[in-house]
Amino acid sequence: MRIELTQGVGLTVVPTKKFKTTRIAIHFLTPLAQADVAARTLLTSVLETSSADYPTQAALSAYLESLFGASFGIGVGKEGHWHRVTAGLTLLNDQFAQENLLQQGVAFLAGVLNRPLLHAGQFDADVFTREQHNLHQYLQSLAEDRQTQANLGLQAVYFDDDPLQATPSFGTPKQLLAVTLNSLLHAYQQMLAQDRIEIVVLGDVAVSDVEKQMQALKFAPRVIASVALPVSGDARPERTKVETAPVNQAKLNLGYRANFALYSPAHYAAIVANELFGGSALSLLFTNVREKASLAYYASSSLDAMRHLVMVQTGIDAQAAPKVTQLIADQLAAVQAGAFSADKLQVIKDGLVANRQTAYDSPRFLARQALLQALLAAQPRELAQYVAGVQAVTKAQVMAQAATFNLEAQYLLTKQPKES
Repeated sequence: MRIELTQGVGLTVVPTKKFKTTRIAIHFLTPLAQADVAARTLLTSVLETSSADYPTQAALSAYLESLFGASFGIGVGKEGHWHRVTAGLTLLNDQFAQENLLQQGVAFLAGVLNRPLLHAGQFDADVFTREQHNLHQYLQSLAEDRQTQANLGLQAVYFDDDPLQATPSFGTPKQLLAVTLNSLLHAYQQMLAQDRIEIVVLGDVAVSDVEKQMQALKFAPRVIASVALPVSGDARPERTKVETAPVNQAKLNLGYRANFALYSPAHYAAIVANELFGGSALSLLFTNVREKASLAYYASSSLDAMRHLVMVQTGIDAQAAPKVTQLIADQLAAVQAGAFSADKLQVIKDGLVANRQTAYDSPRFLARQALLQALLAAQPRELAQYVAGVQAVTKAQVMAQAATFNLEAQYLLTKQPKES
Protein backbone atom coordinates (compact mmCIF):
# COMPACT_ATOMS: atom_id res chain seq x y z
CA MET A 1 0.00 0.00 0.00
CA ARG A 2 1.09 3.61 -0.67
CA ILE A 3 1.05 6.24 2.08
CA GLU A 4 1.53 9.98 1.55
CA LEU A 5 4.05 10.88 4.27
CA THR A 6 3.85 14.55 3.30
CA GLN A 7 3.14 16.46 0.11
CA GLY A 8 5.29 15.00 -2.67
CA VAL A 9 6.71 12.18 -0.52
CA GLY A 10 5.17 8.75 -0.85
CA LEU A 11 5.82 5.48 0.97
CA THR A 12 4.92 2.07 -0.47
CA VAL A 13 5.23 -0.87 1.89
CA VAL A 14 5.27 -4.41 0.50
CA PRO A 15 4.92 -6.87 3.40
CA THR A 16 6.19 -10.33 2.49
CA LYS A 17 7.66 -13.30 4.30
CA LYS A 18 9.32 -14.69 1.15
CA PHE A 19 12.77 -13.24 1.88
CA LYS A 20 15.25 -13.10 4.74
CA THR A 21 16.08 -9.49 3.92
CA THR A 22 14.42 -6.09 4.05
CA ARG A 23 14.88 -3.84 1.02
CA ILE A 24 14.66 -0.03 1.40
CA ALA A 25 14.78 2.11 -1.75
CA ILE A 26 14.47 5.91 -1.69
CA HIS A 27 13.80 7.30 -5.17
CA PHE A 28 14.31 10.98 -6.00
CA LEU A 29 12.59 11.97 -9.25
CA THR A 30 12.71 15.21 -11.21
CA PRO A 31 11.75 16.11 -14.79
CA LEU A 32 14.69 15.64 -17.15
CA ALA A 33 14.32 19.26 -18.22
CA GLN A 34 15.19 20.33 -14.66
CA ALA A 35 17.96 17.79 -14.06
CA ASP A 36 21.69 18.26 -14.37
CA VAL A 37 22.18 14.55 -14.94
CA ALA A 38 25.99 14.64 -14.73
CA ALA A 39 25.91 16.51 -11.41
CA ARG A 40 23.30 14.11 -10.03
CA THR A 41 25.43 11.14 -11.10
CA LEU A 42 28.52 12.58 -9.43
CA LEU A 43 26.40 13.29 -6.37
CA THR A 44 25.58 9.58 -6.08
CA SER A 45 29.30 8.74 -5.98
CA VAL A 46 30.05 11.41 -3.38
CA LEU A 47 27.14 10.45 -1.11
CA GLU A 48 27.86 6.74 -1.50
CA THR A 49 31.45 7.02 -0.24
CA SER A 50 31.33 9.56 2.60
CA SER A 51 29.11 11.44 5.02
CA ALA A 52 29.49 13.60 8.10
CA ASP A 53 28.96 10.51 10.26
CA TYR A 54 31.31 8.33 8.19
CA PRO A 55 33.90 10.65 6.56
CA THR A 56 35.78 7.87 4.75
CA GLN A 57 34.70 5.00 2.58
CA ALA A 58 36.38 2.62 5.00
CA ALA A 59 34.36 3.97 7.93
CA LEU A 60 31.12 3.76 5.98
CA SER A 61 31.87 0.20 4.86
CA ALA A 62 32.76 -0.82 8.40
CA TYR A 63 29.42 0.41 9.68
CA LEU A 64 27.55 -1.50 6.99
CA GLU A 65 29.47 -4.61 7.96
CA SER A 66 28.33 -4.12 11.56
CA LEU A 67 24.74 -4.28 10.28
CA PHE A 68 25.24 -7.97 9.45
CA GLY A 69 26.80 -7.07 6.10
CA ALA A 70 24.15 -4.68 4.82
CA SER A 71 24.34 -3.78 1.13
CA PHE A 72 24.18 -0.09 0.17
CA GLY A 73 24.38 1.81 -3.09
CA ILE A 74 23.14 4.89 -4.92
CA GLY A 75 22.49 4.96 -8.66
CA VAL A 76 20.73 6.88 -11.42
CA GLY A 77 18.29 6.05 -14.17
CA LYS A 78 15.54 7.39 -16.39
CA GLU A 79 11.83 6.83 -16.00
CA GLY A 80 10.46 8.20 -19.25
CA HIS A 81 10.53 12.00 -19.01
CA TRP A 82 11.93 11.85 -15.45
CA HIS A 83 15.42 11.42 -14.01
CA ARG A 84 15.80 9.16 -10.99
CA VAL A 85 18.36 8.93 -8.19
CA THR A 86 17.90 5.86 -6.00
CA ALA A 87 19.49 5.18 -2.62
CA GLY A 88 19.08 1.50 -1.81
CA LEU A 89 19.82 -0.49 1.35
CA THR A 90 19.32 -4.22 1.86
CA LEU A 91 19.36 -5.51 5.44
CA LEU A 92 18.94 -8.83 7.15
CA ASN A 93 15.38 -9.02 8.38
CA ASP A 94 14.86 -8.03 12.02
CA GLN A 95 13.43 -11.46 12.87
CA PHE A 96 16.65 -13.16 11.80
CA ALA A 97 19.00 -10.51 13.21
CA GLN A 98 17.04 -10.38 16.48
CA GLU A 99 17.58 -6.65 16.68
CA ASN A 100 16.02 -3.58 15.10
CA LEU A 101 18.07 -3.35 11.91
CA LEU A 102 15.27 -1.54 10.09
CA GLN A 103 15.47 1.38 12.50
CA GLN A 104 19.28 1.44 12.26
CA GLY A 105 19.14 1.24 8.47
CA VAL A 106 16.71 4.15 8.18
CA ALA A 107 18.89 6.20 10.53
CA PHE A 108 21.91 5.40 8.37
CA LEU A 109 20.11 6.52 5.20
CA ALA A 110 18.92 9.68 6.93
CA GLY A 111 22.51 10.48 7.85
CA VAL A 112 23.89 9.82 4.37
CA LEU A 113 21.21 11.90 2.66
CA ASN A 114 20.75 14.73 5.15
CA ARG A 115 24.25 15.05 6.61
CA PRO A 116 26.79 14.86 3.77
CA LEU A 117 30.46 15.55 4.32
CA LEU A 118 30.72 19.34 3.98
CA HIS A 119 33.45 21.87 4.76
CA ALA A 120 32.60 25.57 4.86
CA GLY A 121 29.26 24.88 3.21
CA GLN A 122 30.73 22.89 0.29
CA PHE A 123 31.30 19.21 -0.38
CA ASP A 124 34.73 17.97 0.66
CA ALA A 125 37.10 19.03 -2.13
CA ASP A 126 39.26 15.90 -1.93
CA VAL A 127 36.24 13.60 -2.14
CA PHE A 128 34.82 15.68 -5.02
CA THR A 129 38.07 15.55 -7.00
CA ARG A 130 38.58 11.83 -6.43
CA GLU A 131 35.03 10.82 -7.36
CA GLN A 132 34.90 13.13 -10.37
CA HIS A 133 38.16 11.61 -11.64
CA ASN A 134 37.00 8.03 -11.03
CA LEU A 135 33.62 8.61 -12.64
CA HIS A 136 35.18 10.37 -15.63
CA GLN A 137 37.47 7.39 -16.22
CA TYR A 138 34.51 5.04 -16.00
CA LEU A 139 32.43 7.02 -18.49
CA GLN A 140 35.34 7.15 -20.90
CA SER A 141 35.81 3.40 -20.57
CA LEU A 142 32.26 2.80 -21.81
CA ALA A 143 33.51 3.65 -25.30
CA GLU A 144 35.57 0.43 -25.13
CA ASP A 145 32.38 -1.57 -24.58
CA ARG A 146 31.29 -1.66 -28.19
CA GLN A 147 27.75 -2.86 -27.57
CA THR A 148 27.21 -0.05 -25.08
CA GLN A 149 28.64 2.35 -27.62
CA ALA A 150 26.24 1.00 -30.25
CA ASN A 151 23.24 1.22 -27.90
CA LEU A 152 24.03 4.83 -27.01
CA GLY A 153 24.75 5.59 -30.65
CA LEU A 154 21.38 4.25 -31.74
CA GLN A 155 19.59 6.26 -29.05
CA ALA A 156 21.41 9.41 -30.21
CA VAL A 157 20.10 8.81 -33.74
CA TYR A 158 16.61 7.78 -32.66
CA PHE A 159 16.23 10.76 -30.31
CA ASP A 160 18.11 13.26 -32.48
CA ASP A 161 15.27 15.75 -31.91
CA ASP A 162 15.18 15.19 -28.13
CA PRO A 163 18.58 15.81 -26.46
CA LEU A 164 17.17 14.96 -23.03
CA GLN A 165 16.38 11.40 -24.16
CA ALA A 166 19.49 11.10 -26.33
CA THR A 167 21.77 11.89 -23.37
CA PRO A 168 22.47 8.87 -21.11
CA SER A 169 20.97 8.98 -17.62
CA PHE A 170 24.51 9.33 -16.22
CA GLY A 171 25.54 12.19 -18.54
CA THR A 172 28.64 12.46 -20.71
CA PRO A 173 32.35 12.79 -19.83
CA LYS A 174 32.28 16.41 -21.02
CA GLN A 175 29.25 17.23 -18.88
CA LEU A 176 30.87 15.56 -15.88
CA LEU A 177 34.04 17.65 -16.14
CA ALA A 178 31.87 20.79 -16.19
CA VAL A 179 30.46 19.98 -12.72
CA THR A 180 31.85 22.25 -9.98
CA LEU A 181 31.58 22.23 -6.23
CA ASN A 182 28.91 24.92 -6.52
CA SER A 183 26.85 23.07 -9.14
CA LEU A 184 27.13 19.83 -7.16
CA LEU A 185 25.84 21.55 -4.03
CA HIS A 186 22.99 23.07 -6.03
CA ALA A 187 22.04 19.66 -7.46
CA TYR A 188 22.06 18.19 -3.93
CA GLN A 189 19.94 20.98 -2.45
CA GLN A 190 17.48 20.80 -5.33
CA MET A 191 17.18 17.02 -5.02
CA LEU A 192 16.49 17.09 -1.27
CA ALA A 193 14.07 20.00 -1.38
CA GLN A 194 12.27 19.74 -4.72
CA ASP A 195 12.35 16.18 -6.12
CA ARG A 196 9.36 13.93 -5.93
CA ILE A 197 10.28 11.19 -3.46
CA GLU A 198 8.97 7.64 -3.57
CA ILE A 199 10.12 5.28 -0.81
CA VAL A 200 9.66 1.53 -1.15
CA VAL A 201 10.17 -0.91 1.73
CA LEU A 202 9.85 -4.63 1.06
CA GLY A 203 10.21 -7.42 3.59
CA ASP A 204 8.69 -9.05 6.65
CA VAL A 205 7.62 -5.71 8.12
CA ALA A 206 4.56 -4.07 9.65
CA VAL A 207 3.19 -1.12 7.72
CA SER A 208 2.60 0.99 10.82
CA ASP A 209 6.14 0.36 12.07
CA VAL A 210 7.69 1.30 8.74
CA GLU A 211 5.61 4.48 8.52
CA LYS A 212 6.79 5.49 11.99
CA GLN A 213 10.44 4.73 11.19
CA MET A 214 10.37 6.84 8.01
CA GLN A 215 9.73 9.99 9.99
CA ALA A 216 13.46 9.94 10.77
CA LEU A 217 14.14 10.94 7.15
CA LYS A 218 12.51 14.35 7.78
CA PHE A 219 11.70 15.13 4.16
CA ALA A 220 9.89 18.47 3.78
CA PRO A 221 6.74 18.93 1.70
CA ARG A 222 7.30 19.84 -1.95
CA VAL A 223 5.29 20.75 -5.05
CA ILE A 224 5.45 18.10 -7.75
CA ALA A 225 5.89 19.09 -11.40
CA SER A 226 3.11 18.04 -13.76
CA VAL A 227 5.11 16.11 -16.36
CA ALA A 228 3.91 12.94 -18.07
CA LEU A 229 6.04 9.86 -17.48
CA PRO A 230 5.86 8.03 -20.85
CA VAL A 231 7.78 9.25 -23.90
CA SER A 232 5.85 9.15 -27.14
CA GLY A 233 5.72 11.00 -30.43
CA ASP A 234 4.68 10.92 -34.04
CA ALA A 235 6.28 8.53 -36.51
CA ARG A 236 9.33 9.96 -38.26
CA PRO A 237 11.39 9.07 -41.35
CA GLU A 238 14.26 6.64 -40.91
CA ARG A 239 17.68 8.13 -40.01
CA THR A 240 20.98 6.27 -40.40
CA LYS A 241 24.43 6.77 -38.93
CA VAL A 242 27.67 4.85 -39.50
CA GLU A 243 30.66 5.20 -37.18
CA THR A 244 34.01 3.43 -37.18
CA ALA A 245 36.14 1.97 -34.40
CA PRO A 246 38.84 -0.71 -34.08
CA VAL A 247 36.31 -3.58 -33.89
CA ASN A 248 36.50 -7.14 -35.17
CA GLN A 249 32.73 -7.56 -34.97
CA ALA A 250 30.47 -4.84 -36.35
CA LYS A 251 27.40 -3.77 -34.38
CA LEU A 252 24.17 -3.11 -36.26
CA ASN A 253 21.37 -1.72 -34.08
CA LEU A 254 17.90 -0.65 -35.21
CA GLY A 255 15.24 1.39 -33.46
CA TYR A 256 11.49 1.08 -34.08
CA ARG A 257 8.72 3.22 -32.63
CA ALA A 258 5.78 1.19 -31.27
CA ASN A 259 2.32 2.64 -30.76
CA PHE A 260 0.30 1.63 -27.68
CA ALA A 261 -1.03 2.93 -24.39
CA LEU A 262 0.81 1.59 -21.35
CA TYR A 263 -0.73 -1.62 -20.01
CA SER A 264 -3.58 -1.56 -22.49
CA PRO A 265 -4.39 -4.71 -24.53
CA ALA A 266 -2.19 -3.21 -27.27
CA HIS A 267 0.73 -3.00 -24.83
CA TYR A 268 0.44 -6.70 -23.99
CA ALA A 269 0.27 -7.41 -27.71
CA ALA A 270 3.48 -5.38 -28.16
CA ILE A 271 5.17 -7.43 -25.44
CA VAL A 272 4.24 -10.67 -27.21
CA ALA A 273 5.08 -9.29 -30.67
CA ASN A 274 8.54 -8.24 -29.51
CA GLU A 275 9.14 -11.62 -27.88
CA LEU A 276 8.20 -13.34 -31.13
CA PHE A 277 10.26 -10.93 -33.23
CA GLY A 278 13.52 -11.05 -31.26
CA GLY A 279 12.94 -11.13 -27.51
CA SER A 280 13.62 -14.82 -26.85
CA ALA A 281 15.63 -17.83 -27.97
CA LEU A 282 12.53 -18.96 -29.87
CA SER A 283 12.22 -15.67 -31.74
CA LEU A 284 12.47 -15.20 -35.49
CA LEU A 285 15.62 -13.08 -35.19
CA PHE A 286 17.41 -15.76 -33.19
CA THR A 287 16.11 -18.67 -35.25
CA ASN A 288 16.43 -17.25 -38.76
CA VAL A 289 19.12 -14.55 -38.60
CA ARG A 290 21.52 -16.11 -36.12
CA GLU A 291 20.92 -19.84 -36.45
CA LYS A 292 19.67 -20.63 -39.96
CA ALA A 293 21.34 -17.86 -41.98
CA SER A 294 24.39 -17.62 -39.68
CA LEU A 295 24.58 -13.91 -40.47
CA ALA A 296 24.88 -12.70 -36.87
CA TYR A 297 26.89 -13.67 -33.81
CA TYR A 298 23.84 -12.56 -31.83
CA ALA A 299 20.49 -11.05 -32.80
CA SER A 300 17.80 -9.95 -30.37
CA SER A 301 15.24 -7.26 -29.68
CA SER A 302 13.98 -5.55 -26.54
CA LEU A 303 10.99 -3.37 -25.73
CA ASP A 304 11.42 -0.15 -23.74
CA ALA A 305 7.74 0.39 -23.00
CA MET A 306 8.17 3.73 -21.24
CA ARG A 307 9.76 5.16 -24.39
CA HIS A 308 7.77 3.09 -26.91
CA LEU A 309 11.06 1.91 -28.38
CA VAL A 310 11.82 -1.52 -29.82
CA MET A 311 15.59 -1.92 -30.16
CA VAL A 312 17.24 -4.61 -32.26
CA GLN A 313 20.86 -5.51 -31.42
CA THR A 314 23.12 -7.59 -33.66
CA GLY A 315 26.78 -8.46 -33.89
CA ILE A 316 27.76 -9.11 -37.51
CA ASP A 317 30.50 -9.11 -40.12
CA ALA A 318 30.51 -5.60 -41.54
CA GLN A 319 30.14 -6.70 -45.17
CA ALA A 320 26.94 -8.53 -44.26
CA ALA A 321 25.16 -5.38 -43.04
CA PRO A 322 22.86 -4.97 -46.09
CA LYS A 323 21.84 -8.66 -45.99
CA VAL A 324 21.24 -8.57 -42.23
CA THR A 325 19.19 -5.38 -42.49
CA GLN A 326 16.95 -6.97 -45.11
CA LEU A 327 16.65 -10.25 -43.19
CA ILE A 328 15.63 -8.36 -40.02
CA ALA A 329 12.97 -6.56 -42.05
CA ASP A 330 11.76 -9.92 -43.35
CA GLN A 331 11.34 -11.25 -39.81
CA LEU A 332 9.23 -8.28 -38.75
CA ALA A 333 7.19 -8.65 -41.93
CA ALA A 334 6.59 -12.29 -41.03
CA VAL A 335 5.20 -11.30 -37.61
CA GLN A 336 3.04 -8.63 -39.25
CA ALA A 337 1.73 -11.17 -41.76
CA GLY A 338 0.98 -13.79 -39.10
CA ALA A 339 3.56 -16.28 -40.38
CA PHE A 340 3.63 -18.16 -37.08
CA SER A 341 1.51 -20.99 -35.74
CA ALA A 342 -0.95 -20.90 -32.86
CA ASP A 343 1.31 -23.36 -31.03
CA LYS A 344 4.33 -21.06 -31.48
CA LEU A 345 2.33 -18.12 -30.18
CA GLN A 346 1.26 -20.07 -27.11
CA VAL A 347 4.82 -21.19 -26.36
CA ILE A 348 5.96 -17.56 -26.60
CA LYS A 349 3.22 -16.44 -24.19
CA ASP A 350 3.95 -19.28 -21.78
CA GLY A 351 7.64 -18.29 -21.80
CA LEU A 352 6.77 -14.70 -20.89
CA VAL A 353 4.60 -15.92 -18.03
CA ALA A 354 7.31 -18.28 -16.75
CA ASN A 355 9.92 -15.50 -16.84
CA ARG A 356 7.58 -13.19 -14.95
CA GLN A 357 6.88 -15.83 -12.32
CA THR A 358 10.64 -16.28 -11.81
CA ALA A 359 11.09 -12.51 -11.50
CA TYR A 360 8.62 -12.47 -8.61
CA ASP A 361 11.22 -14.38 -6.60
CA SER A 362 13.52 -11.33 -6.71
CA PRO A 363 13.11 -8.64 -4.02
CA ARG A 364 14.69 -6.07 -6.35
CA PHE A 365 12.11 -6.83 -9.03
CA LEU A 366 9.22 -6.59 -6.57
CA ALA A 367 10.55 -3.31 -5.19
CA ARG A 368 10.87 -2.02 -8.76
CA GLN A 369 7.27 -3.00 -9.45
CA ALA A 370 6.17 -1.12 -6.34
CA LEU A 371 7.87 2.03 -7.64
CA LEU A 372 6.17 1.72 -11.02
CA GLN A 373 2.83 1.20 -9.32
CA ALA A 374 3.37 4.45 -7.41
CA LEU A 375 4.16 6.27 -10.66
CA LEU A 376 1.66 4.63 -13.02
CA ALA A 377 -1.91 3.85 -12.05
CA ALA A 378 -2.19 1.32 -14.90
CA GLN A 379 0.84 -0.72 -13.76
CA PRO A 380 -0.30 -4.27 -12.85
CA ARG A 381 -0.27 -4.80 -9.10
CA GLU A 382 -0.48 -8.58 -9.11
CA LEU A 383 1.20 -11.30 -11.15
CA ALA A 384 -2.25 -12.56 -12.16
CA GLN A 385 -2.99 -9.27 -13.95
CA TYR A 386 0.13 -9.56 -16.07
CA VAL A 387 -0.52 -13.25 -16.81
CA ALA A 388 -4.11 -12.54 -17.84
CA GLY A 389 -2.98 -9.66 -20.07
CA VAL A 390 -0.39 -11.78 -21.87
CA GLN A 391 -2.55 -14.87 -22.23
CA ALA A 392 -5.44 -12.83 -23.66
CA VAL A 393 -3.34 -11.64 -26.62
CA THR A 394 -4.58 -13.04 -29.93
CA LYS A 395 -2.74 -13.66 -33.18
CA ALA A 396 -4.63 -10.79 -34.81
CA GLN A 397 -3.56 -8.42 -32.02
CA VAL A 398 0.09 -9.45 -32.42
CA MET A 399 -0.09 -8.80 -36.15
CA ALA A 400 -1.79 -5.45 -35.66
CA GLN A 401 0.70 -4.31 -33.04
CA ALA A 402 3.73 -5.46 -35.05
CA ALA A 403 2.34 -3.39 -37.94
CA THR A 404 2.86 -0.27 -35.78
CA PHE A 405 6.61 -0.99 -35.39
CA ASN A 406 8.04 1.83 -37.50
CA LEU A 407 11.77 1.71 -38.31
CA GLU A 408 13.13 5.15 -37.43
CA ALA A 409 16.84 4.70 -36.76
CA GLN A 410 19.78 2.57 -37.87
CA TYR A 411 23.22 2.68 -36.31
CA LEU A 412 26.22 0.73 -37.61
CA LEU A 413 29.53 0.58 -35.74
CA THR A 414 32.06 -0.92 -38.10
CA LYS A 415 35.79 -1.41 -38.57
CA GLN A 416 37.97 1.52 -39.50
CA PRO A 417 39.16 1.24 -43.12
CA LYS A 418 42.82 0.32 -43.60
CA GLU A 419 45.10 3.14 -44.61
CA SER A 420 46.40 2.75 -48.17
